[in-house]
Amino acid sequence: MAQRPASQETCHRHELTGRGVPGGDAGTVLSAGSPSILPSPFWKVTEMLEASSHRIIVCSLCRDTLTGLRCGGDLCADLRSRLSLRQTPSFAIETIDCMAGCARPLTVAFKAQGKATYLFGSIDRGTDAGPLVEFARLYASLPDGWCNSGQRPARLAGKILARIPTAGKATEQVR
Repeated sequence: MAQRPASQETCHRHELTGRGVPGGDAGTVLSAGSPSILPSPFWKVTEMLEASSHRIIVCSLCRDTLTGLRCGGDLCADLRSRLSLRQTPSFAIETIDCMAGCARPLTVAFKAQGKATYLFGSIDRGTDAGPLVEFARLYASLPDGWCNSGQRPARLAGKILARIPTAGKATEQVR
């Protein structure tokens, strides 16, 4: 397995904690070199995905336009905290190295089996975390994930980069 640059390791190590995972320990951090666990260092993330059919995916490489700092890992932690406080339906929250929204950082996607996928850009970690949680609640409540701009939180207006229909549903979802 290729080594990740140190700047990416922090975000990925954060994803490998047991927080929010059945049987997981909030203080446990797994690494690729842990000999006493399953062969894949990503087993906790896989377990989280199996526990939830809804996913929030945050770019770990996007840099804040003002500070130049990568804040995807911080946004993940904030979303986890807010979702647990609001008793929002279970979401796996994970990072990925790039979603090609580089012109509009920070990018965040919402995805679930059988639902439309949403990609948001120009997300501000400080002011958009609350509206993202509001959207998570809405998204979880929609049988096909399809909503119009008036249903989404106002703070996210103009921040949607894509709404991708679920496979085989493109003509059915036109509204």
